[in-house]
Order: sequence, then structure tokens, then C-alpha cells
Amino acid sequence: MSMNNAEWINRGESVFVGTYSRFPAAMIRGDGCRLWDADGKEYLDFLAGIAVCSLGHCHPAVTRAVCEQAAKLMHVSNLFHTEPQIQLAELLTANSFADRVFMANSGAEANEAAIKLARIHSDEGRFEVISLSGSFHGRTLATVAATGQPKFHQGFEPLPSGFVHAGFGDPHKIEALITDKTCAVLCEPLQGESGVRPLDGAYLQAIRALCDKHGLLLIFDEVQTGIGRTGSLFAYQQLGVIPDIMTLAKALGNGLPIGAMLTRKEIAASLGVGTHASTFGGNPVAAAAGVAVLQTMLADGFFASLQGRSDYFVEQLQGVAARFPGLATGVRGRGMLLGLVLTERGIEHGADIVQQLFKKGLLINFAGMRVLRFIPPLIVSREEIDQCIEQVTSVLADIK
Repeated sequence: MSMNNAEWINRGESVFVGTYSRFPAAMIRGDGCRLWDADGKEYLDFLAGIAVCSLGHCHPAVTRAVCEQAAKLMHVSNLFHTEPQIQLAELLTANSFADRVFMANSGAEANEAAIKLARIHSDEGRFEVISLSGSFHGRTLATVAATGQPKFHQGFEPLPSGFVHAGFGDPHKIEALITDKTCAVLCEPLQGESGVRPLDGAYLQAIRALCDKHGLLLIFDEVQTGIGRTGSLFAYQQLGVIPDIMTLAKALGNGLPIGAMLTRKEIAASLGVGTHASTFGGNPVAAAAGVAVLQTMLADGFFASLQGRSDYFVEQLQGVAARFPGLATGVRGRGMLLGLVLTERGIEHGADIVQQLFKKGLLINFAGMRVLRFIPPLIVSREEIDQCIEQVTSVLADIK
């Protein structure tokens, strides 16, 4: 006998730690840009598991790869080589600046690996990492300490030492924090969680120059921006700046938990046997999903088509901002990581707008208490974008 939303929710609330503020729905099926809950209601998903399901739900190539691999080999640990893990690492290195990969299970784990590599590779006594205000790097203690948002620190002090936060947008604020203890600068090419804030090319080039001047490693956290989200396989490829270390996760497995840290071989050499490990990192099934994701995105025409639909989406969102100047001021972001920036009056309604859209069957979220964030699957159609705009317009019109 099937159960409805209320029954599933009651069961869940009786057994889970209450760390999530969940929508009142139990999702049971997905296909492309659509989800269905236990009551049979259909949703247009412009949240994509928070930028995870970039090829949409149950993409045929990914589903096939997962099923075939699960039928052959689920897990043997990293004491052995496995075919899909090697194939995935080859695809990542062939299409990036890097030539070495460490596999993990999540973005936080990938960032932990990057931090450890930066410390062990640097001269003795150099251990501090500079990150930016507004940044988000994960939920482990070290990555929370690296995160430049105090709200994530509250209740977990004292946090691990060795992390300082520079003001956003000004390279001089980074340079002022550099000491003989600094080993790296860690930043996202576009801050997703704090309100879809892009770091422009000139700013990132200035950060790169600072790292070169002071002998620091530059780490790009591309957990959210990587794997096609901003319109190229990696965001750095659009910005004219190459990092020393890059971290990935989210969309890499299109829903399966997998992360990766990428770097050059001369830096990677500092992590010798026994210095770092992950029991499940690069699990054969998750890695097989990653191979299918990359092969799909690297096919001819994928990114050209994506750019055209991104331009269309931006244009439509700008039209919404123009129609409701009392609620929205404009659009920012790249690719399919876009934010409708709200006015002060709009911010007051931000959380409610998201809830009203949920009731209408559109899934988005309110990021950084500033923007309505749209992160749909990269396969989203113009027709689905039109449906999204129609729903957003309807909700904003009710507020106006």
C-alpha cells in the first residue's frame, strides 16, 4: 500500500535529527526537470538537488552506467585499482589544468583534501588559509572554519585555527592578511550560497598575482560552479585564471555522492602513501556515474546549446526585474547558476516567495537572504524556462 506525503513526513520526523527545514513533500520519482511527490503532485525542479542533478533526474546514460556497474562491482576499497575510477580521473585531467586527482565523497571532503595538501606542500610554519567573506566551503569543522559566514560558526566554537577571512571584492584586503604563516588562498569563482555573487576575471587575476608574488597556492572551490554549471566544464575556463588546486563534487555524479580534488603532479607529490585516504572515495558505482556525466557534457554541442538557453533565461529574468522594480533589481550569475536580486522590500518576502512557488509546483530557493536562486538541470528547455517565469511572475504580481 502506497503512503502519502503526510504519512512519510510523520515517519521521517520520528527518526531523524532535526537539522533540515524541509518542504512538506516526500519526493518519490524524478524524470528530467520534473519531480513527483507521494501525493502525486508534479513539480518543475529549478533546484536540481542544489546544483547536483545537472543532467536532470534519472538521465538515461547515467542510469545505465550505474546499473551496469552495480551488477559488476560495487566496492573493493582504494587498496585496489578500479576501471571506472581510472576512466573518470583520465577524463578530468584530460579536460582541465590538472594531471592528478584524489577522489572523495563530497565537496567538504574534497576541500579538506585541498587544505591538507596546501599545508603539507608548503614550507614548515605555513598553514593559514585565506578565504573570502560570504564563502561557503562545507560542514566539517575545518571547512566551516574556512567558510566566511559567521552564522555557520555559531555553536561550534572553538573552530580549528588557521583560517582567516578577507573582505569580498578587494584584493588589497587579501594582501593585508598575508603573513609568513599563509599557505593558500581559497575561493569560489562564484559564491552560490551567499547570494550568487560572481568574482569577476580582474579580481581573480589579482588574487592569482598575489599568490604568485607571495608563493601561495590558489585553490578554487568549484563544488557548485564545476561540471558545467556556469556554462563551461569548469568556471575557471571562462575567467583566464588557472588555480593550483581545484575541488569538485555536486554535479560530478548527477546525484551519487562523489567529490574530487585536482592538482598538478608536482604539488600532488607532497601527499605520499598514507598521508590521506578515503574508504569510499571514487567508489566504482559513483565513478561510473561520473564518467557518464562527463561523456555526455563533452559531446559536441552540449555547451553551445546550454549557452543559448542561459542567455534566454537571463533575458527572461531581466524582464521580470523590469516588470517588478519594487521587488527586484536585476540578475546576476553565469550559465545556469542565476540569481534574481531582490530589493529591500523584496527580501522581506523572499522566503515566502519560495514557499508560494513550491505550492504552485516550482522549486527554487532563497540564497544569501538576498536572491531567488535558479539552478535547474542543464538540460532545461526554453519551454520549461517559460513555465518558471510564468510562475515567478504570478507570485510577484500577487505581492505587488
